[in-house]
Amino acid sequence: MEGTQLKNLRMFEKLCGEDFNGIILTTTMWSEVDEDLGAERESALKDEYWRSMIERGSSVKRFLFTRQSAFDILMPILEEVDRRSALLLQTEMNDLHLQLGETSAGKMLHVELGESIARHQDVLGRIRRALKESPMVDGDQFQLLMEEYQRVSVQLQRASEEMQRMKTSRRRKIKRFFLVDWRRIFRLVMCPFSLYY
Repeated sequence: MEGTQLKNLRMFEKLCGEDFNGIILTTTMWSEVDEDLGAERESALKDEYWRSMIERGSSVKRFLFTRQSAFDILMPILEEVDRRSALLLQTEMNDLHLQLGETSAGKMLHVELGESIARHQDVLGRIRRALKESPMVDGDQFQLLMEEYQRVSVQLQRASEEMQRMKTSRRRKIKRFFLVDWRRIFRLVMCPFSLYY
């Protein structure tokens, strides 16, 4: 497990906080591999990637693409639904009234978006330099570089837009706090009986 999968796993941990009792980590594709190889891979997941979640209460189940297997995975969740505590993200947003960008997960996402933007800008710079420094690039190489440039440009644009949305929501909250409807205040103070007119 590497790259995006590992980052998604770490983000999932941030979303859940410290309580992993209601989390069931599920392995799939058992019909695609030999039982021994599958067990070895499952063991690696448990020992290397899922260890911290298992230590905090997560359980591990195998999904065998059968109705009974699905039922075995979902039943504990259904039985515990009334006793489950809220995810850290839910607590921060509902109880503490934080915007997404102010939560633990949101802060992590903001950092990751910043890193993603920097990586994409670096890749675009390298592609530009390669095109400038190698005027004898053949047609196929040029086409590959241009496709990569376009792909990375789109990813950079998305990451930038997402970062902007997070900043905008913070600004909106601050603006709402200081926004005062002076006309309404004037009517309430100066014309208390204007409701009758």
